[in-house]
Amino acid sequence: MGPFRAVETFVDWLFDGEDDEDDVPRYQLAKAAQELQEKQDRLDEAKKKADAAEADVHAAEERAEQLRRFAEEAKEGARLSAAEAEEHKRARRAAEEEAERVCSAAAEAAEIARTRQEEYKRAADEAAEARLEVERRWFEGVRPECRPSKEDVARMKKKYCYIPGLFHLAVVGISGCGKSSFINAARNLSNNDPFAARTGITECTDEVTRYPDPRPNSRIIWYDVPGAGTPNMPDWQYFNNLGLYIFDCIIVLTDNRVMESDVAILRTCEQFAHVEAFIVRSKSDQHIINMARDKMPRGFDPCDSDIDDETRDRFKQTRAEERRSFIDETRKNVQSNLERNKLSPQKVYIVCKDAMLAVWNNSRSSKAIDEAELRNDVKECVRRRLQSGC
Repeated sequence: MGPFRAVETFVDWLFDGEDDEDDVPRYQLAKAAQELQEKQDRLDEAKKKADAAEADVHAAEERAEQLRRFAEEAKEGARLSAAEAEEHKRARRAAEEEAERVCSAAAEAAEIARTRQEEYKRAADEAAEARLEVERRWFEGVRPECRPSKEDVARMKKKYCYIPGLFHLAVVGISGCGKSSFINAARNLSNNDPFAARTGITECTDEVTRYPDPRPNSRIIWYDVPGAGTPNMPDWQYFNNLGLYIFDCIIVLTDNRVMESDVAILRTCEQFAHVEAFIVRSKSDQHIINMARDKMPRGFDPCDSDIDDETRDRFKQTRAEERRSFIDETRKNVQSNLERNKLSPQKVYIVCKDAMLAVWNNSRSSKAIDEAELRNDVKECVRRRLQSGC
């Protein structure tokens, strides 16, 4: 029987029966029952409180578990937020680095484009300048340089009767510089000789004319080339159209100053290693006499037989002074022209036809300046060329 049933039974007995003489007084029992009931009530109250406390503990545990879960979730959320923030930070840093790289690449590309644009502009300017220079030189009569083909060389050699084992020497220069007279003197012929080259004030030669040297054992073939700059032969056609590249030697003859056509010939000769060039100043005697005559009194004629000895001696002295001055000035002017036109330094031979005729015939002449040296240098050129077997 449970405690609650026992108490009920006891209470029923207490109030239903009568006191026995031997039994405990009912009031004491009632008091005990009351105390027992109170204890029972307190026990029930304690049990309720215990149950409530247990419920509170359970609720607290559930709340604590819920808070723990919330804390874990918050912690995980914080971790994810931190990871996301770090990812965003990395992405931002990567974006900044990419932007910086793109900016750097763009700046580099812009610099390359600017450099290329400058190069293109410079190339275009140079091309335009070259075109203008070509046009300028074209209108001034200087043809752009070009190399002959093997067919051109063969055709020109056939045209000029080029014979291997002989030395082919061309005399070139502007019209009227004395080419024909020079060739005649070099061949030991006067201008009146039946075999002499034709001479005259105007250009007498329209075609390249071949003149064998009449001296025994001579292996030189002389060529009288029409003057450059004539209406029939502009400067820019001169060298290549006349096939001057086939000759072993070219003598550039001048009678006053080095002309642009002379410079063009000398420059082109430098492109052909086998073509040796000489610069010769002709008509030196005429120029010296004219300079000396200008220093004499008006009306003076050196050919006048009535001139007194004092005047004649004065003229001789003046002529000697002008001769030295003419030689110095001629050499300086030629070298200055060569340097200005970026050509190699070269000796200039100062000659006249009378001295040429005498010296190249192993005689002497008071007019001679460089005739003997020119003869010896030409002979040496012939010797080298023929020894080389070309």
